[in-house]
Amino acid sequence: MKKLFFLLSCLLVLGSAPVWAQTSEPPMIVVRVTEDTDLVRLVIERGTGKQEELEFRSGYTRKDNQVAAKGYFDFLNKLYQQGYILQASIVGVPSQISNSTTLVFVKPSKP
Repeated sequence: MKKLFFLLSCLLVLGSAPVWAQTSEPPMIVVRVTEDTDLVRLVIERGTGKQEELEFRSGYTRKDNQVAAKGYFDFLNKLYQQGYILQASIVGVPSQISNSTTLVFVKPSKP
């Protein structure tokens, strides 16, 4: 009987995924958004040492606005699918040629 309990205990431990073996995404990311009359550039910092960059067209024409809206949608949709929510938006000082905004996304901890 002791062997049976020992065997079941071992199987239970082996069957559960250890916390240290699970890979997880960082709980926070920072996104720097720079917009000028022709281009939107997003620089994504996850704290992993490698930044991501995403660029898409911007402008004032109908087509440029559609391209920019699609670029923003795809980017934000990807973050929301990964479980991130927008925590803060820090608006930079606009210049004559560009605007900068910093977005802070967090991944809520699971209870």
